[in-house]
Amino acid sequence: MLHGVTFTDNGIWYRNRYVRTPKYLAETAAGKIVYRSFGHNAPGGVLKNIGRLPANAANTSLIWHGGRLLALWEGGRPWQVDPVTLETIGEFNFDGKLSFRDPFSAHGKIDPASGDYYNHGLSVGGRGPQINIYRINRDGDLVARTGIPVKVAAFVHDFAFAGDYLVYFVHPVGFRNPLPFLSGWKAFNDCVRYDPAWGMEALVVDARTLKLVRRIRLDPFVVFHFGNAWQEGRKLVIDLMRFEDFSVNELLSDIFHAENDQGGVPWRYTLDLDSGSAQAEALPFACAGEFPQWDLRFSGKKTRWLYSAAIADNGTNGFFNAIQRLDGDTGELTMHDFGPGRFTSEAVFVPEGEAEGDGYLCCVVYDASSRSSEIVLLDARQEGLPQVARIPLRNHVPFGFHCGYTRRAFLPA
Repeated sequence: MLHGVTFTDNGIWYRNRYVRTPKYLAETAAGKIVYRSFGHNAPGGVLKNIGRLPANAANTSLIWHGGRLLALWEGGRPWQVDPVTLETIGEFNFDGKLSFRDPFSAHGKIDPASGDYYNHGLSVGGRGPQINIYRINRDGDLVARTGIPVKVAAFVHDFAFAGDYLVYFVHPVGFRNPLPFLSGWKAFNDCVRYDPAWGMEALVVDARTLKLVRRIRLDPFVVFHFGNAWQEGRKLVIDLMRFEDFSVNELLSDIFHAENDQGGVPWRYTLDLDSGSAQAEALPFACAGEFPQWDLRFSGKKTRWLYSAAIADNGTNGFFNAIQRLDGDTGELTMHDFGPGRFTSEAVFVPEGEAEGDGYLCCVVYDASSRSSEIVLLDARQEGLPQVARIPLRNHVPFGFHCGYTRRAFLPA
């Protein structure tokens, strides 16, 4: 489900709509599971699943780029959606340059200087697993692509954009043997595991040529989402949310465990392009969290502020219930606790002025006591991230994954 929120001088517009993928249409009509998915097989046993990939749900993230709104998933092509009505236009393949075997990640990065958009996807073929990297120009044309071999079919969900470089952390989360999945015996998620013995490395790629510049060994850990990254001479500085193992995956099947406080911890990695060495340090944090955000106008340049969803200890800490801000210059922390029984997810940064960090954090908050949802704006500049606007919705909405922002307003004529 996509949600569109538009702020105008005359009020706030809200609308939502499901992406009409074949999976959505067939399962809605049938009133039951029909397709194989990330976390389960299709009913009917091995014959209904053998050789079949999980169905594209187009449900993880979105991007406005090149005059198109695309709903993104992990293992398939994007789906184009009308930005005004949120009606589904159809699966999008960049004029045939993405085949059905070319996955397109839920996480791309836009270079603010060039307008280029970078995305990637892991594919497994006759030559073994590789990360496919795509560069799309500001007009929305896929103009360059490459494939970089990796040792393990790893779950590379996100990457870091560091100005002249793209950095992919290939962590030891994936599956070494795809046969149980390909044969239809097990679902995709049941075959994914964390094995530190596989090792871990960072792939540094030239953003202009898409050529591999360096492989840098790292001590194993798990990472899903990156913050900002930038260059300091011949070193790359990368912020990310680190997990020590993959146990958080077990909670995804039932996220509302009372003991669920397994968020990530912000870390900063510094990669030396000359020596191939890596330094790492944990950053200050108020609470464990996820979904790091920053002022995207400064992507690839040094930024001061890092934001994330957080799990505050307020008696109802089974899910994200707060937003925190780290001052990277001073190490100071501030946090907005939404209160007991009030939960949120990713907060997107909405700029107002010209300086980095000058703006708001926008998120959806669900109140379990009233079973209602609202749009909330927090002032990103002030201590405590105070609430400056609250827009109650007519109905509660499901928790979501990722958000996006554009200055362009999309309203019915």
